[in-house]
Amino acid sequence: MTDVELLSSRLQTLENRFRTIKSLAVTACIAMAALALMAQAPRLPQVPLTIRQVDGPPEGVQTRQTVQDEVRAHQITLVDGRSKERASLVADNAGSVFLVLSDSAGKTRVTLSVSNDGPTLTFLDPSGQARTILGSTTIVPSHVTDNGIAELAPPSSIVLFDSKGKLLFRTP
Repeated sequence: MTDVELLSSRLQTLENRFRTIKSLAVTACIAMAALALMAQAPRLPQVPLTIRQVDGPPEGVQTRQTVQDEVRAHQITLVDGRSKERASLVADNAGSVFLVLSDSAGKTRVTLSVSNDGPTLTFLDPSGQARTILGSTTIVPSHVTDNGIAELAPPSSIVLFDSKGKLLFRTP
C-alpha cells in the first residue's frame, strides 16, 4: 500500500468518525431542546370530578366526596375561581349538542355545535358578532346569481365576516 492510499484510508476513517459524532451531537441537541420545551408546559392541578349532594348532611358533619366514573346530565356548566360561567355543554330536545366557551368578561367567544344540519365551529368577537364559521351554516343562505344560477348553501363551508357582519369570504 502506498503512502497516498494509506493517507486516503486514514482520512476516510476520520471522516466517518466525524460524521458519526456530528449525528450524535445533533440528536443530543434535539433531545435537550425537546426536554426544555416540555419543561415550559404549564402544569395544571389534577382535580377529581366530584358530585355535590343537594340535600347534604347536617352542618358540621363531614362526608367523603365520591368520584363518579360517569356523569349524566342535560347541561354541564364550568365556572372559574370567581364563580363566573366560562363554559357550558348543553344537549337540547331537538337532538343538538352545544359547547359554549366564554371569555373572562362572560361573553361567548367560541361555540361548537352538532345539529341536524351538521357540525359547526363559530368564533365570535368581543361584541358577539360571528367572525369565522367552520362547518354548516344558515347565516349565508342559498341565492340566485346574476346569471340566474341557483347556488345552494353548502352543507359545510368556511365563512369569514368583518366587524360589521359583512361577508368577506366563503368557500365553497
